[in-house]
Amino acid sequence: MPVELDATAPAPATDALGATLGAGTGAPRVDATATAAGRRGDVGVGAYPIGPGTRLAHFEIVRPLGHGGMGEVYLATDLALDRPVAIKVLPAAVARDAGRRERMIREARAQARLNHPNVAHIYFIGEDLGQLFFAMEYVEGETLAQRLERGPLPTDVALELARQAALGLREAHRHGFTHRDIKPSNLMIDQHGLVKVMDFGLVTASWAAADGALDRDAAPAASALVGTPLYMAPEQGQGKAVDHRADIYALGATLHHMIAGAPPFAGASAAELLSMHETAPRASLVGRRARRRVVGLADAAIARMMAKRPADRPASYDELIAELDRANPVRSRPTGLWPRLVAGLVDLIIAALVAMPLGLFVEDANVGLALYFLVLAPLMLRRFGTTPGHALFETEVVPLHRERATFVQGALRYLTMTGPLMLGLAIEGWADLADSEPTRWVAGALTVLGVAYPLIELARVALTTADARTLWDRAAGTRVRYRLRGSGSLIPAGAPPSRG
Repeated sequence: MPVELDATAPAPATDALGATLGAGTGAPRVDATATAAGRRGDVGVGAYPIGPGTRLAHFEIVRPLGHGGMGEVYLATDLALDRPVAIKVLPAAVARDAGRRERMIREARAQARLNHPNVAHIYFIGEDLGQLFFAMEYVEGETLAQRLERGPLPTDVALELARQAALGLREAHRHGFTHRDIKPSNLMIDQHGLVKVMDFGLVTASWAAADGALDRDAAPAASALVGTPLYMAPEQGQGKAVDHRADIYALGATLHHMIAGAPPFAGASAAELLSMHETAPRASLVGRRARRRVVGLADAAIARMMAKRPADRPASYDELIAELDRANPVRSRPTGLWPRLVAGLVDLIIAALVAMPLGLFVEDANVGLALYFLVLAPLMLRRFGTTPGHALFETEVVPLHRERATFVQGALRYLTMTGPLMLGLAIEGWADLADSEPTRWVAGALTVLGVAYPLIELARVALTTADARTLWDRAAGTRVRYRLRGSGSLIPAGAPPSRG
């Protein structure tokens, strides 16, 4: 079921764009634009049946596409522009309620201002044959829910789809909208792999009046219990006021579904599901797939998105998108074995050159080496995000949830990396003073281990992990990656994404 969103088309008059009330009815032509001044009507009462060939304003129904809580959806032809559109006919109960009807019209106008490739657009809102309807962009493709019926997605593709949805939601949020029903069936994937956020039927808006003034009656109450329990944020399930962080939670639950192949929680009733979202821990994705570490960063991102407290989730869509990029091994590519080995060697040579004058100052070269790795190198990471060796390969050392590593992270990273070597050198100096052969043997073993351990660890992560995070990266909460460059869609054009 494809769709898109925009709604400020001028009202057609009695020309070819004017709607008819059905062939042979003898009814006069009317202005079918629902926003026309004075246009009312007993919508839904005695409404004509809709099927192939039915005309609604200047749209001709082709076939049904699907249905949901907010109405029936049909494929139709825009006779004015000769293009396919999706027509959503609203339920009679909604259309007959004057307050809800006016709210839908005002929100259609507001949503029409959203102009983003990842948001479905409204073309027209009209009233004909006793029906209130929207005309929306027809997106040829499939919903994410349909795609997931074939099984889970590769982690990088799932992260890319979530990123595109976040871009669309960010644009909606900039216009004052909270979606409140993010789920796989409300995300379309077109033939080029582009995600469209659809069905803003439960959206809340901070304003909807034509003059931009605050209109608290223009949208469903921000605390109304609406949405889909499988993906609903705890505060939304409790009927509390929600903001964009509820959509971030639902997108996190959707991302979990994409990677795991099932929603994060399963319950026998809506009440049970809501309770689980509120109190139950989410099962980790690590270990569910053959390559355990591939999903490690994605799982950490989902954990933040699905935090029980809104304050613990990403505070903005910009922060969320940056985190999804850091978790995606394609958008944020980890550095391989040989660049890291050469970069480490260059840094070690520089450390030795710097340590010699420092050693003369403190009368101990080992102390100079320790000062370099535990003070100077962390300061470089904090200031520049890289070291001289890594800069040669356009790589950087970044934390998992920030743009730059802190001094403490840098010091912890180098302590874990060079600790055995510096301990061996320190014990060796003490052994010389004490003239103890066993101590010299221990010092020699630690020194050899200190040299071999980083090499072995780098080889291990390069051969066995996807994110190439070493023990010292895990201890400090950092990773080494190539500097970010712009990249396009990760999904091949011409077909919806498939399992990889």
